[in-house]
Amino acid sequence: MGQIIIFILVSTLAFGCARQEAKGVLARVGDRVITLEEFNSRLRKIPQYYQAIVSRNKKKFLDDLIVEEIFYDEAVRSGLHRDRETQDVIKEAKKKILIAKLIQERVEAKVSVDEKTLREYYDGHRDEFRAPEMTRASHILVASQEEAEDLLKKINSNELDFEEAARSKSLDATAKRGGDVGYFTKGQIVPEFEEACLALKAGDPCQIVKTQFGYHVIKVTDRKPERVEEFETVKSAIKDRLKREKRKELFNKLISDLKDKYRVKVEDGVYETLGEEEGQPKDEKQE
Repeated sequence: MGQIIIFILVSTLAFGCARQEAKGVLARVGDRVITLEEFNSRLRKIPQYYQAIVSRNKKKFLDDLIVEEIFYDEAVRSGLHRDRETQDVIKEAKKKILIAKLIQERVEAKVSVDEKTLREYYDGHRDEFRAPEMTRASHILVASQEEAEDLLKKINSNELDFEEAARSKSLDATAKRGGDVGYFTKGQIVPEFEEACLALKAGDPCQIVKTQFGYHVIKVTDRKPERVEEFETVKSAIKDRLKREKRKELFNKLISDLKDKYRVKVEDGVYETLGEEEGQPKDEKQE
């Protein structure tokens, strides 16, 4: 039965009964025709990602449409559409489709946020977009203190280039990036490494620090102070948040209005018996 639901939801079902000769006929299935216009219409209705795949093999897509038509015709000719279970599934699928359409028109179509609202939210909630101080550092990881001291001496005297030394000597995966660790905030890296970096300024001479991983020759390459993110940077996130809030508000209002319209009433006495097995006394309810 699950396959029937999928079929109903993804299929537009009718390519039209016998009619005057249609233009651009791609295929005939009995007295039905599949036209170029209908083919393109079906193609546009599938997700964008799959459109690209289908476009590279349109003959296969056309064959899929033909197979869908002959399966549907055979199912109807076999009387499966009169089957009680099938009718129940179709009824439930129809209900879900109509509900989705109602929500689309009454909720989704009304969910929009203009530039002025986005800017007002940003200006009134700037603390939400405060970014912490960030440090960027590079390191060379070696196994011994002697090797670390030798590298430090050569690097600080400009005898050896830091990035070249990192690529050839470092035991860490950052070696391929010239030792660049990237930006980090407090608490994101091992404490000894973080403490040593925070004690340095960008451009200070390199230092050595020992961690559980070995000996690091480190240097700080940049530091960004705590700041409030620019509006354009967080604009998309604000828009998503406000749209979620508006969607929830409209959805809840729709439910409330429809409950009033259709005079919904829950019978408390019967409601209290939910979860009880038939014939089970109230004082023996299962948890």
